[in-house]
Amino acid sequence: MRTLFFWFPRSSVGTRPNRSSGHFPRALPFALLLTLSACSLLPARPPTPALHDFGPAEATLAGDKAVWSSVAVDAPEWLQSENIRYRLLYSEPTRVRYYAQDRWLAPPPALLAQRLSLSQAAGGLRLKIKLLEFEQVFDSAQSARVILAFRATAVQADNEAIAGEKVFHFSKPTTSADAQGAVTSSASLIGEAVNSLKAWLAETAPRR
Repeated sequence: MRTLFFWFPRSSVGTRPNRSSGHFPRALPFALLLTLSACSLLPARPPTPALHDFGPAEATLAGDKAVWSSVAVDAPEWLQSENIRYRLLYSEPTRVRYYAQDRWLAPPPALLAQRLSLSQAAGGLRLKIKLLEFEQVFDSAQSARVILAFRATAVQADNEAIAGEKVFHFSKPTTSADAQGAVTSSASLIGEAVNSLKAWLAETAPRR
C-alpha cells in the first residue's frame, strides 16, 4: 500500500492568518466565489400578481332601482377562475391565454353576483344569470376589446314562473391592448350590463 505524504506551509498549520499583513488562506476567495455562484443560480421568486375587481360601485348604483330581490350567477368551469383570459383572433383564435401578472380578486361569476346584489330590492323578481363569455380578444396586435355574454332569467318569487328570459351580448374596445386595458374596459362593461338588466326587467315585469 502506497503512503501519501502532504506538506503544509508552516504559517498555515497551527497558526492564525496574519490579518495585518493581508495574508489569508488561498481557499477563501474560491469558497466565496462558489457561494456567490450558488446564490446567482437560485431561481428568482416571481412577483405577486396584481389583483383587480370591477372598481367602485357608484356608477352601478346610480339610476333606477332594480327590480330583482335575489341574484344567482352560474358559469361553466372554465370561467370559474381568477385568471384574466385573452385570445389572439388574428393569430391563434382557438388558444386561450392568461395574464401572468394580473388576476381577478375572485372568479368573474362571484364578482358579478356581488355587483348585482348591491342593486337588489325586496319584493322583486328572482334573477338567474348564466355567464357564457367573458374575456379580452385581440383583433390585431394593437387593437383589443372585451366581450361579455350571459343568459338572464327572471323568475316570479311566489310561484317560480318564468317572467322573462334573454341572452345579452356586450363588446367594448379596451383603453389599451394589455391587461390594464382589459380590466378597465371590463369594469365599464359590467356597469353597462347592470343598467341593461334593469331596463329589461322594468319592461318585462314592471312593478304594480
